[in-house]
Amino acid sequence: MWNKIVIKYGIYFFLGLMIYYSIMQVLGLSDRYDFRMLNAIIQIAAVYYAIRTYAKERPQDFNYLSGTAIGINTSVVGVVPFAIFQMINLYVNAPLLQHIRESAPIVGPYVNPFSGGLIVFVEGLAVGIILSYICMRIVDLQLHPAKKG
Repeated sequence: MWNKIVIKYGIYFFLGLMIYYSIMQVLGLSDRYDFRMLNAIIQIAAVYYAIRTYAKERPQDFNYLSGTAIGINTSVVGVVPFAIFQMINLYVNAPLLQHIRESAPIVGPYVNPFSGGLIVFVEGLAVGIILSYICMRIVDLQLHPAKKG
């Protein structure tokens, strides 16, 4: 049960990132780093629905640790293939890699396809950890609203 939820919403997260990246590529905006913050919207949806689904399907097992773990694992399932895709993309797309090297502060000159993919992974994981905790709190409050005096 747990693995099905994580894999399902992790795949949705990955597909959402791929669709968003493809749209940005078609529009010629794939080099706009500020737009990557919109990736968080896709990640919020995937993590929230994964945690909510788990809470509804397994209420006896639902707690802060299990809910947060569901969100983190969903993020990992989605971000790993996207990071691999970006590694390949940076290897194939030399102009994009060069643009990153020229415009990325501090690490720009050191970016290569592997490190670029690693940065995507670490960023996605870090955001996933934070979002998992926040979404866990939201789902918990929805399922167990505070009693009013």
